[in-house]
Amino acid sequence: MNNRSVFINGNSFVSSFCLLLAIFGRLVAASNSELDAGEESLTSLTNTSTSTSTTISTFTWTVGHSCVNWTTAPEAMDGNCARMTKLGLVRCYGGMNNLEMITSKNGKLMLAHQMELCGWSQEVLNQLEELQRFPQLRSLTIEYGGFTEFTFVFPEMFHLQAINISWTNLSYISSRTFKRIYALKILDLRWNQLIQLDGPLILSRSFQQLYMAGNPWNCTRNFKWLLLQPEKGRLVVDRENLMCTDRKYKELQMLLVMHYKVKLRRDCQSHAELSNCTCLMHFFTKYYGPVYTVNCSHLQFHSLPSYLPENTTTLTINNNLISDINPLRDNPHYRSVTDVHVNDNRIANIDVLEDTDWLQNFRFFNLHGNRLRKFHVYALDNALNDNHNANILMLSQNPLHCTCKFGMRLREMLTKYKDVVRDGRNVTCTYMKGDELRLAKVLSLNREDICNIDGESDVIIHPIDLLNCIFASLIILILGKLAYDYYYYRYHGRVPWIVMKMP
Repeated sequence: MNNRSVFINGNSFVSSFCLLLAIFGRLVAASNSELDAGEESLTSLTNTSTSTSTTISTFTWTVGHSCVNWTTAPEAMDGNCARMTKLGLVRCYGGMNNLEMITSKNGKLMLAHQMELCGWSQEVLNQLEELQRFPQLRSLTIEYGGFTEFTFVFPEMFHLQAINISWTNLSYISSRTFKRIYALKILDLRWNQLIQLDGPLILSRSFQQLYMAGNPWNCTRNFKWLLLQPEKGRLVVDRENLMCTDRKYKELQMLLVMHYKVKLRRDCQSHAELSNCTCLMHFFTKYYGPVYTVNCSHLQFHSLPSYLPENTTTLTINNNLISDINPLRDNPHYRSVTDVHVNDNRIANIDVLEDTDWLQNFRFFNLHGNRLRKFHVYALDNALNDNHNANILMLSQNPLHCTCKFGMRLREMLTKYKDVVRDGRNVTCTYMKGDELRLAKVLSLNREDICNIDGESDVIIHPIDLLNCIFASLIILILGKLAYDYYYYRYHGRVPWIVMKMP
C-alpha cells in the first residue's frame, strides 16, 4: 500500500513536471513568434545573397513607402505613436507625444527593433534622446517630413543596420552624421531636397549600399570623389541615376559631368605650365560636349601656354609678363579658343593676327592695359566686319599715339563698332610726337586736333600735295588754252599757231 502510494505520488510529480515544461514551451514559442514578426519587416528590407567564393550578407532596400496615407491613421491627429507588434515595429505619426507610454511597461523599457517616423512636421529633427531609448533598433524609416536638417550626429548604435530617409525636405546632411552607427549596412537618401554633400559620408566598415537618386543635386559642387575614390563611389548603388538640376548642368547625368571634370583636372596637372592654373568646366551641352575655361592669371607667364586641354574656349591670363600672342595665330591647341583675356600684360603688337582665322572668329578679346602704340586699323576693321561672332573688344589703357592717318581711322572704327569696343569712350592717345602729356580721348578728337596740332605744319607742304597742285594747274592751263583756240577758230577762222607749224 505504501509502495503504491509512493508510485502514485511519483506519477503525479512527473505529470506536474511535464505540464510545467509544456507551458514554458508555449511561452517560448509565443515569444519567438512575436520576435519573428518583428524580424519579418526587417527581412523585407534585406535579402541574403551568396557569392561563389564566400557568403556575404547583402541588404536590398524595399522601394515601397511605409508611410503612404499616414494622415488617415487615428494617431496622426494628436501626433502619437503606435506599437504594431510587441517586440517589432513602432510607428509614429507626425510626432512622438506618447512614445514613452507605449515603449515602457511597469517602469521597464520595452524593446523595439524597427521604428518608422511618418510626417515629421518640424523644420529640424532633433530627437536624439528618443533614439537613445532604442539601443536594439535595427531599422529606422523617416518619410514625408518637413525638416530640412539634422541638428545632431546619430548616437552610438550597435544594431542599427538600415536607415531610410525619403520624401522629406532634408537639404543638408553632414558627412559625420552616421559615423557612429557601427553596424549600418544600408542608407537610403532618395527623394529628398539634398543639393550637395560636404564630401563622402563617413560610414561603417561593413557598409554596403547607399542610395541618393531623386535629389536636386548641384553638380557645380565637388562630387569628383565618386570617381577619384572608387571604394567610396562603388557604395552608391544608384550612382548612374544621379541627375544634375543646377542651371549649368541641368538634366545631365552626374557621373558624365564628373568624368569630364576629372579628365580636365588630369589634363592640366599633366602639363607643368598649367599645373598652377585653374581649369574649370564652364558648361556642358548635349550637342557640343564640355566647354572648358583655363585661368592662369598672376602667375608670371612670359608667353601664352603652348598647350590647352581640348574644348578649351576661354583663356584668362591677366596680370602677367606676356608680350607675344603668336600662339593665337598658329598653335592648334587654340583652335577652339574664342575668349582671350590678356589685360595688364606687355603686348605691343597685334598685327601678327592680321588675316588669321582666330581674329575672324573670336568672341571676346581683352587687350586692356597693354603696351599698344599703333596697329593696323584696317585689318581690325575688316576682321570685325567679317566676324559675326565678335561680342567684346577692349582697347583702353594702352599708350596709343595718334598720327593724322592712324588717329582718324581709329576714331572712325571706334564709332563704327561702338557696340563691340565696349570701352571705346575710354580709349585715349597722345597726338603730338614727343609730348606724352598731350593725351585725349580718341572719340573727342577731330581732324584739326590730330593733323594740324604742330604749328610748323602750316608752312610745311607735303611733296604729294605739291605734286597734286602742279597737276591741277597744268590741267587748268590746258583746258584754258583749248577754250581760247576754239574761240578764235570759231569767230576769226584762225587756227592755233602750232597747227600751222605742223608738217
